[in-house]
Amino acid sequence: MNALSQNLVNEVTTALQQAGRKNLAARFLRALEGGEAEAPEVLTSRQAADLLGVSSTNTVKNWLEGGYFPGAYRTPGGHWRFPRAEVLETKRRMEVLRAKNQRGDFALPDEDDEGEMPLL
Repeated sequence: MNALSQNLVNEVTTALQQAGRKNLAARFLRALEGGEAEAPEVLTSRQAADLLGVSSTNTVKNWLEGGYFPGAYRTPGGHWRFPRAEVLETKRRMEVLRAKNQRGDFALPDEDDEGEMPLL
């Protein structure tokens, strides 16, 4: 594995899972095994808001509280960091929803759409 003891690895993954961050625990384990050689690019709240086209960082933080951006984390200074990939996925979903609305497509979601959280 690496220089971390197995007990520490177990404690960290257990704490992440108990905090509802199973995906982050899995990423942690993959990184230890060499599956994620480089840390994913992360964005500040402002950068995420700009990329999503919203004016307020509070919107991004509200979406965070709603379950979006499961890989987001707080820095030791208390600032949020958002994985770029998760922000881009949310942006993609917003664009799909916007296109459906412009077409007047107000049909109920398909079975394929059920796995996605609705945008707030």
